[in-house]
Amino acid sequence: MRHLFANECHHCWLQSLVIYLCSITVLVLCNHGLATVVDEDNQRTSACIPCSATYLAADPNYPDMLSNIFVSTESCESSLSVIKVIKVSNLHRSLEGEGSHRHLISKLNTTESDSSSTYLDRFNCELVIIETLNGVFADPFELQRLVNREVYLNAAVFGDTNLELPAALSNSSFVEIHMDLAPSSKANHELVVQLPLHVRYPPLDGSDYSNIEISQPDVYIRCQKRNIDKNCQWGVSVRELGPTEKVKWRIPCGDDAHSTVVSSVTFVSALVCALSIVFASILYHPTIYTKDQ
Repeated sequence: MRHLFANECHHCWLQSLVIYLCSITVLVLCNHGLATVVDEDNQRTSACIPCSATYLAADPNYPDMLSNIFVSTESCESSLSVIKVIKVSNLHRSLEGEGSHRHLISKLNTTESDSSSTYLDRFNCELVIIETLNGVFADPFELQRLVNREVYLNAAVFGDTNLELPAALSNSSFVEIHMDLAPSSKANHELVVQLPLHVRYPPLDGSDYSNIEISQPDVYIRCQKRNIDKNCQWGVSVRELGPTEKVKWRIPCGDDAHSTVVSSVTFVSALVCALSIVFASILYHPTIYTKDQ
């Protein structure tokens, strides 16, 4: 009897050990799965944002806004499904023009699957390109004229919008441009984005030139289902285009050693012009002509 009781206790101890080890294994696997979900969530490249958010760069958390916003609805999930069939590739960049006013040209190709044309009939899809500028600026009024001419759907400048500041006192700015993807329903359609840029006055330097680098833009695709009034949301996804060569702009700058001579000549020229206007006003005697009736 005592031998049977000992065997039963031995079996109970083994069962408890097995149950304990299984519980530990399950907890480890669950924690690993949760960690994987959190890691994937932190690296999210798609999100749902309300339709009232016209511009992405207007979000104070840009460019990390996609990791903070994800309030999904059925219409947004279908928009994200449409975005998956739209591919963007082959980004080529160049700077055209001369002087202090030039155009930044960005060319890229969009391709869709055979069934995407039926999807695009039921969705509004846009290409969103956001440029980060330092040392140069885009005139928001000039961009608005392009929107009025229907070159772009929307365009705006965020950040430092003071056009009169020199480069030494200015901060970076974001330029956001929206283009309609409906005309690009054909395979290998090339989209061309022309951004007019102006130079900010660089600080004085003895090297005679200042080099400005314009880095690769952020590219997004966003879609929304047509004819939705309530709970309207954009499905937004980042497009990774791979490394692209930076655009360089060589800008002439003044030599600090010549600043005294330039200031003196400018002051003398302004003084001579002002005195000429004063003397002309004093010596001028208008003659009044009368006409006999």
